[in-house]
Amino acid sequence: MAQAAIAPVRKLLISKPYHRCDSGGIGMLMFKNLFRERRRSGVAHGLSIHDASGEPGFTRFADDAALAFNAPIAALTLIHDDLQSIMASHGFPLDCMARSNSFCTYALDRPGVLECCDPEVDARFAALPGVTGDPWVRYYIGAPLRLLSGIDVGTLCVIDTVRRPPASADQTAYLVGLARQASTALDARLDIWGNAA
Repeated sequence: MAQAAIAPVRKLLISKPYHRCDSGGIGMLMFKNLFRERRRSGVAHGLSIHDASGEPGFTRFADDAALAFNAPIAALTLIHDDLQSIMASHGFPLDCMARSNSFCTYALDRPGVLECCDPEVDARFAALPGVTGDPWVRYYIGAPLRLLSGIDVGTLCVIDTVRRPPASADQTAYLVGLARQASTALDARLDIWGNAA
């Protein structure tokens, strides 16, 4: 009787071997994500220690991004561990916030930019303190700061306090270009400090 009960289970396991592969794939994905987060944290933390905030070379990226979008707020952020540090900003005084309260963490490790034209109706962002309170974010677009090693250490982002339509192709391309320039400047810093990723 026991043999009869086991036979269908054995047949299922033999006929669907992909279950083992799937769980291995998930485990490998989790390992890769953990490894990527450790590398990101190490590099971004090193950049935070060698604080470059307020330097014209980095503030320029935020100023240029805000100007291109005619927006009141732009920032160059570094993300590490559970924190998001503001390395340079335009119209944004905060220097650090919880990563869980940021839009920018969603812009990492993805192709292209992350854009949200109405955070109040987006489940990822609707409850964020910056949406429900000051500065009352109603638009966000962010491009990752991707180093030559492939690690995304933060973003160059633009924020508005009013809803707006999606960015034009030219605006998006310009933001991505600025983010690449900022990433190159960060890579140069890491080379100088001997903390290359």
